[in-house]
Parts: sequence; structure tokens; C-alpha cells
Amino acid sequence: MDESLIAALPAFLALGAFVGVCAGLLGIGGGLILVPGLYYLFKSIGINAESEDMLIHTALATSMAIILPTGLSSSWAQIKRKAVDWPSVQLLTPGLVIGVVIGIVLVPKIQSDILKIIFAVGLSLIALSMFFKKESSAPIPFLKKKLWALPFSTVFGVLATFLGIGGAVLNVPYMNRAGLPLKTAIATGSVLGVVISLVATIGYIISGHGTFGYINMMAFMMIVPASVLMAPLGVKLSHSLPVAKLKMIFSLLLIILAIKMIFEVI
Repeated sequence: MDESLIAALPAFLALGAFVGVCAGLLGIGGGLILVPGLYYLFKSIGINAESEDMLIHTALATSMAIILPTGLSSSWAQIKRKAVDWPSVQLLTPGLVIGVVIGIVLVPKIQSDILKIIFAVGLSLIALSMFFKKESSAPIPFLKKKLWALPFSTVFGVLATFLGIGGAVLNVPYMNRAGLPLKTAIATGSVLGVVISLVATIGYIISGHGTFGYINMMAFMMIVPASVLMAPLGVKLSHSLPVAKLKMIFSLLLIILAIKMIFEVI
């Protein structure tokens, strides 16, 4: 193992633990924290420091790979509870796969500064949606039709790839507005997150250089155990802490991270 990675082991473990707790406590995917966290950790220890473009690509790819095992665990739990709406999975999967493939092709062609701006804007919008989230309005039935689902899900797949996330923040509200109960939408979103992260991980391996492409396997192996171990603690805390207020604090953290990335570009 690279000496710089060994020296940074406590930081990677802390990042994994924080991501796991947030996932269990707030019900959010790890990519929102993983991408900026990995980017700044890689930068501080000189991983791929010779290329700023490679640095952000590695952070995006490694985030997707880390999301996969956690997503498999949560989606399997939802499947065992028979909470997943499989017609919605069938409806959205083709577009998501197309979108992820488009994203994988585009990401290496986009300069790091532009990717940072895309990530910062996406992060801010997600944070604001969490901060001002209201109860769902009346369902919109036509969102269940393939004519609408395909373009929406394709865009979701592209955005998820650009942001290094599993896409739940995009897919769950869509399914909820289409008429699925929120809990069912969340359960179904976990399965769709596996689809996105699996296709993206394979794509980043194929499109990058070396055995694992753009994915940094050392960071993967350090973060995943800590994240998986701490997620149950987050779930436990969600029953005793004011989650609504915590989501507001978390959204402010995301906005701060977004502003920091914007200032790097400027």
C-alpha cells in the first residue's frame, strides 16, 4: 500500500464513518459527501496530483464504487421486505443506464473546473431542496408513462454520474410525484441506486487506465468497512435526534462545500 495512503488512513476511516452515519441518520446517499471528501483527501496526499482532471475523475469514480456495496446491502433488505415496486424499476432502468453511459463518455472529456462547477451547482440545488422540502403534492400520473419516464430517467442518470451519487435524491421525488408512497419510492430508489452505481463502476473501470480504471481501490477498501459499520448507528440515532434540524445543518454543510469548490475555480 502507498505510504501516503497509510498515513491518511485515519482521515479515510473518519470519512467512511461520517458517510455511514449520515446515510443511516438522514437517509441520503454517500456520494454527496464522498466526492468532495475524496477530492480534498486525494489532493492533500498527492494522489493523481499531476492532473487536476484526473483528481476529480478519480473522486467521482471511487465514490460510485464505494456506493455499490452499501446500496446492495440496503436494496437487498428492501427486497426481503417486499417493499420494492418492480414496475417502477423496469420503467426507469433503461433511461438510467443510457444516462450513466452518456455520463461516463462525457466526464473524461470535461475539464476539472467545469466538473467542479457542475458538482457545486448540483450540490447546492440538492441542499436547497432538502432545506425547503415540503410534503408531496398531488400525484402526477403521466410520469408513469414511458414517454415521460425515459427522458427524465436519462437526465437523472447523466446527473448522477456527474455528481458521483446513487441518484436517490432524483429518483425518489420523481416516483413519489408519480404516485408511489414515499416509503415505497425510497425502497425502489435503493434498487435503482444499485443500477446506477454498478453501471458507472463498470464504465469507470473500462474507460480509465490500469486494472481498476479511475477507481482508487485503496481508498475503497479503507472507506467501505467504516461506512458499513457506522450506518446502523446512524439509523439508531435517527430515532432519538431531531432529524429535521440535522437535515438543515447538513444542507448548509453541502452549500459550504459547493461554495468552496466554486472559489477554487474562480
